[in-house]
Amino acid sequence: MTGGRICLIVKTMVKLFLCEDEIVMRDGIKKHIDWEKEGIEFVGEASDGELAYPLILEQKPDILITDIKMPFMDGLELSGLVKKELPDIKIIILSGYDEFAYAQKAVSLGVTEYLLKPISPAKLKDSIRSVADKIEEERALEASETEWAKEEQAERLIIEKNRLFDALVMNDMSTSEVLDKAKELEIALTSKAYQITLISLTVAGASSDSFSESINRLKTELMSLYEERKEYVIFDKGINGLAVLTMADSDTEAGELTAGMAKEVQNILNKYSDLEYFIGVGGVVNRLSEIRNTYYDASRALARRFFADDNTEKIVFTVNAKDNKEAEPSDKAVDGKGRKGRFNIEPVLDAESPHKAMESFLRTGTLAEAEPILDSIFSAIGEQNINSLVFLNYLTMDIYLAMARFIKEIGADSTDIENECGDINELISASRSAAETKKYLKKYLRKVIELRDSTSAKKYSKLLGNAVKYIDENYANEDISLNKVAANVNISPNHFSSIFSQEMGKTFIEYLIGKRMEKAKELLMTTDMRSSEIAYTVGYKDPHYFSYTFKKTQGMTTREFRARGKASGEDK
Repeated sequence: MTGGRICLIVKTMVKLFLCEDEIVMRDGIKKHIDWEKEGIEFVGEASDGELAYPLILEQKPDILITDIKMPFMDGLELSGLVKKELPDIKIIILSGYDEFAYAQKAVSLGVTEYLLKPISPAKLKDSIRSVADKIEEERALEASETEWAKEEQAERLIIEKNRLFDALVMNDMSTSEVLDKAKELEIALTSKAYQITLISLTVAGASSDSFSESINRLKTELMSLYEERKEYVIFDKGINGLAVLTMADSDTEAGELTAGMAKEVQNILNKYSDLEYFIGVGGVVNRLSEIRNTYYDASRALARRFFADDNTEKIVFTVNAKDNKEAEPSDKAVDGKGRKGRFNIEPVLDAESPHKAMESFLRTGTLAEAEPILDSIFSAIGEQNINSLVFLNYLTMDIYLAMARFIKEIGADSTDIENECGDINELISASRSAAETKKYLKKYLRKVIELRDSTSAKKYSKLLGNAVKYIDENYANEDISLNKVAANVNISPNHFSSIFSQEMGKTFIEYLIGKRMEKAKELLMTTDMRSSEIAYTVGYKDPHYFSYTFKKTQGMTTREFRARGKASGEDK
């Protein structure tokens, strides 16, 4: 999940090593500075570079103080060797030689400080303190940058995992391409048995895509629970809830793992009293290319929620996804109350049920569930009723009118659908078979859902406009986060992240950083504000991190950018 940035920096002491051949000088440095008070750990000493080198590699100090002139190995040679192994180490050279050649060599080796002897303890302490402060700043910067990188990586991971899931269920990528994509995401997809579970999450009385802190917390909990368990891959499906792919060495093992997971998830879900949920479980398949089959059956099982009442089981199983046929679950499959679950929906008891289920589906169902919901309705009616032409025509018109009313309700035009699918009255008057009628209704329903989603896209366009406006007005707030922006436009964070990146062509964090950098460049060109002041103005509480981000994104420092701008202005 993504959210507000939390940066916890554990401060560790800076480690220092001293290499000096003059024992009086070495003892003076060692004893006349209160290292603990300075926040520095004195980790070792040596009288020449040859003795010092293995000790330095062992202790890995942050600071090396070395004399330049020593027997066996001098300070410059030691510095060169140490820098190769510990490139981040800070080196302070003490020298009795005020010669340009020595200083030049020291600079080429990446030496931090070049101090001339004799040097007072106070001056040496100040130099050491200055170098230690720089190390601590770099550590804070690295920790801060790591947190931002983790947040951006998490946001991208959700998007990329969703793309992988879509590829699995749509079969629009070759097996090798799917495996390559999974490898990039560090997901091991090779297995002997696969099974899909779909979890629908809603808040009572709220629209399916509205922001919910409870759903946000729940998803975080479930993601954390299953992300380290290699037998499961959990996908965040935004407004659709969650999808879990179970992988196992046999059909039986897959069924047992899935049943155990579904029960575990249900126990967690029951802790959230404000949430409504439904779990649909597909059958087991044995090939990656067949995952679309277990997904289809899971969608059909999930469609049971549109017939749900207070007594409906919250977990519905199906078994044989291999042939997309209904089947009884194995004894290992259990429903929400520990009983053997059944996929077949009991025949409806009243004529109101089909269009009630359809009306409910039209508001919250997905395109992938369009065929499963109609299969479920026809299954629920029962074969005897479907074989009655009078009842079949009644059912067909009932479902059609529910779709027609919905199109009118969302303010859309059904002309294109009618032209493509054909007139419903002609279908009924021709006395088509149940199979032909269902085929017509499936096509019509898919077109209605596509029309609904395209209409919703306009809503999302307005939503994104509001989100961008909120970011543009609040980018200088250091606490701005994806969660806060999503809550402001009342949509779930992960769904917001997906549509934002899809429509904007960049992640939320990339957009936020870009906005801050544009404002920073404006301030550099139009004011005399210092870099640290600009950092606070554009939303950074750490000026060092701001400077790092600016250089990383703009390819130059703030000073270089300002100087280039002034030079450009003078040339005009």
